[in-house]
Amino acid sequence: MNAEEDFHRRRKAFVLLKEAGILLAQDGFSGSHFDLLRQAGFVESQARGIIETQPRGYALGGDVYFYQGVDFSPLSSENRETARQWLPFFRQNGMLTGRAFDGMRRGDAGQPWQPVADL
Repeated sequence: MNAEEDFHRRRKAFVLLKEAGILLAQDGFSGSHFDLLRQAGFVESQARGIIETQPRGYALGGDVYFYQGVDFSPLSSENRETARQWLPFFRQNGMLTGRAFDGMRRGDAGQPWQPVADL
């Protein structure tokens, strides 16, 4: 197993779908958010559109990381508000015991990336 696959298995990926709720990966899911969306039944064009416009991220080690777009950008103001509304869910389910972050600075695959800001 390579470093990227190992990271994906350890983290809990999610996508916030504003009109539908949350799409939450099973424990040990080693795929990308695109893979998660495709497995949930979205066609390729829908999955790409969701990645561009909807908040997504992962929980790991008590922290939750949010971002949007293929470049892992900080959330738009509307998406930031949506993400904040989900913080109680992450707390109640033991995924958020630390901090919530907004946006990621891309690094090497499988290595920790640096968050841009607190949510």
